Formats: sequence, structure tokens, C-alpha cells
Amino acid sequence: MLTERQALQERLEKIDKDEMAMIKEYQKQRNEIFERLREIDREEYKRLPDLKQLASLEIHQKSKPEKDIRKHVAVNILKVNSGGMSADTLRSKIEKETNMQILNMTTFMSAIMKKNPSVQKPRRGYYRFVQM
Repeated sequence: MLTERQALQERLEKIDKDEMAMIKEYQKQRNEIFERLREIDREEYKRLPDLKQLASLEIHQKSKPEKDIRKHVAVNILKVNSGGMSADTLRSKIEKETNMQILNMTTFMSAIMKKNPSVQKPRRGYYRFVQM
């Protein structure tokens, strides 16, 4: 005849066996899911274009219309302010008029100065329009 202690001990062993079986089953399912995810990733990776092909197909646009608008606004602002102005002030006026953000003011103004030699940068962070 089983004592209560033996019965409880057998029950614990049964729970341990069931628990191990469940853990193994979950591990098996998890591994199957991970394997399927890897397959999906490999399939998607194969569909990605080759970077070399993208680089060769890349088309450089000379200028976007909104950039042209900002450039004209910048030149007009400098024409009105004959004494010139700081880059920060100029940036805020351009952004206010066009509702478009300028990410890199130096690059933006360098592009303008290449096309329009009347726009000059006499010193760091300062631009002006000089009539020629």
C-alpha cells in the first residue's frame, strides 16, 4: 500500500516527465518556426536587387522643382538685403517663405553660388548679393 509521501513523490515525477515532454514539444515547434522564418528571409533576400545594378541604374536629377524655388527665394532675399545676412537668418527667411526645410545650408548655398556668381560668401556664415 502506498503512503501519501510515495504518492506525492510519484506525482512529482509524473509532472517532471510531462513538463520535459512539453518543453521538448515547444522547442520542436520553435525550431520549426525559426526554420520557416529563415526560409522566408532567404526568399525575400533573393528578390532584393543587387546594389551594383542599382548603382548603375541610378539616375541623377539635376534639380528638383522645390529646390529651384528655394534657390530663387534665397537670391531674392539677398537682393533685397544689400548688406548681406547671416546664414541662420537667411535660412529662417527661406524656410518661412517656402515652408520647406533646408538640411545643409552650406551645401545649399554652395550650389547657388556655383550658378550665380553674384551671390558671395565674404566670411564664414555670411552671404550677400553683389551687383556685377
